[in-house]
Amino acid sequence: MIVAVGMAIGYVGIVTPSIPILLVGFVVFVGGTGGWVHDDMRRPSSPFYGVGTALESTFPRVSARKLGTWLLLVTEIMFFSAIIGASWTLRLRTTTPGADFQGPWASPNQILNVPLTGLNTFILICSSVTMVEAFAAAEKGDQRRLRLFLLATLILGIAFVSVQAYEYQKLYFQEGLTFKSAPYGVNPLYGATFYAQTGVHGTHVTAGVLALAYVTRKAFRGGFTKENHEAVELVGLYWHFVDVVWIFLFPIVYLLPA
Repeated sequence: MIVAVGMAIGYVGIVTPSIPILLVGFVVFVGGTGGWVHDDMRRPSSPFYGVGTALESTFPRVSARKLGTWLLLVTEIMFFSAIIGASWTLRLRTTTPGADFQGPWASPNQILNVPLTGLNTFILICSSVTMVEAFAAAEKGDQRRLRLFLLATLILGIAFVSVQAYEYQKLYFQEGLTFKSAPYGVNPLYGATFYAQTGVHGTHVTAGVLALAYVTRKAFRGGFTKENHEAVELVGLYWHFVDVVWIFLFPIVYLLPA
């Protein structure tokens, strides 16, 4: 819940824009994340129900950390909806006659490398499959498969981020696609919306890779059992979320015609 609050404050700082508010959100986010990791390292990765125990007779028991994770994902859904919606609005309003920054949007594969990103999309989808297998192995107490599939998910996540970093440097330095300009007479706002949408998503994938590195390390040290493996489930929820977001982003950013 603290992480979710930190993210929400940080988003307010971005939209306002206000550097102090953004820094406050960042501090709260780091504090919440650090507290979660510290708590998870001190005891088995088992659910903590808190006040939910007192309400057990009325409501289904939901782990406090799982509830916090879902709250975080709700804030993320709102944030990505705002980013995608704002970018789509800019696209519609700048391609109409008489608009400021008037100019066409790029056609598929005109600037962006659609085949390469299609391969990267396949890599990310495969990582969701391996994450499902890792969680299934944790539920069965199969330590070997748990470690194998967590490691596979981590490698696939690193591969996705690496391909995106390669794409960025090629677009920026070779194609001339920046936040303020675009090649081939394309609308100058095209680059800003591209980097805003894919950059925010790439940042979230990077955070997911760091979380995967943590749970993978813990798995190789025997930190999860059949009874206590909640951290694997929560990291899996986050990882599936960033995968689903990309499934929406890929056609919107890369495949829609000009």
